[in-house]
Amino acid sequence: MQTDPLKPGYNFDAHLVAGLTSIIEGNDLDFIIDRPSGMKGYILNLTIKGEGRIFSGDKAFDVKEGDLLLFPPGIAHYYRRHPNCSNWFHRWVYFRPRAFWSDWLQWHDNKNGVFMTPSLDDDVISGLEPLFIDIEHSAKSDNPYHGDLALNLLEQLLIRCKTLQPGVMGRRIDPRILEVIHYMSQNLSRDFSNDELAATVCISSSRLGHLFRAEMGMTITQWRDDQRISRAKQLLVTTNHSINKISRIIGYSDPLYFSRVFKRIAGVSPKNYRDQIT
Repeated sequence: MQTDPLKPGYNFDAHLVAGLTSIIEGNDLDFIIDRPSGMKGYILNLTIKGEGRIFSGDKAFDVKEGDLLLFPPGIAHYYRRHPNCSNWFHRWVYFRPRAFWSDWLQWHDNKNGVFMTPSLDDDVISGLEPLFIDIEHSAKSDNPYHGDLALNLLEQLLIRCKTLQPGVMGRRIDPRILEVIHYMSQNLSRDFSNDELAATVCISSSRLGHLFRAEMGMTITQWRDDQRISRAKQLLVTTNHSINKISRIIGYSDPLYFSRVFKRIAGVSPKNYRDQIT
């Protein structure tokens, strides 16, 4: 199995992968990336030197230093060094998002399904690039909390990218929903009733349910399950815990139910997920 994410055949089933692709004409990275069905996660891409070409034919567009791209899941990948430029260096992060990131992943402009924020100035780039670098280093670290740190840095990066979008200040998530999300995040393994959560923000249970769905685009249970499965993926990758133990750690007393929820969200069973990425 290919272990270098810069080479063809690498399996991007990990929760987060990051790197720098340094393409110079004629080197071993000077080839076309062609994934007709895209990927299961997102790729955030910042050109730091040279030029690249995205897609081909009538759909083709070029990227240069300071251009920021976001490829959503399922969008075809077809890109390479621009044929008239001798190099293309770009930093990138591949990730599976947490549920409450959804608003951060909707940018203002897209080209053929790829979100694009072009022509960032030097000051903006100097704020973004260190985050790309820190995410890469954290993801590769032996620190036992490397996954949590990388995700925290990625959240900062995505928020910064979102603030670059026109009209970004027009909508903010209701602070009561943010408080409920924070409360659940800090106690992810616990089961909460809507009444208990509603009491934390002094509104009725029915009001909380309607408000949460309106703000987050999903139910409280769906959000909680999504966060638990994100945590389970990290544990499957970074520990040798049994699947039964991971099930209990994240709050599912029934391992069979945990496996069903995991497969519904991740597309594969916990065992197959671990086998694919280890």
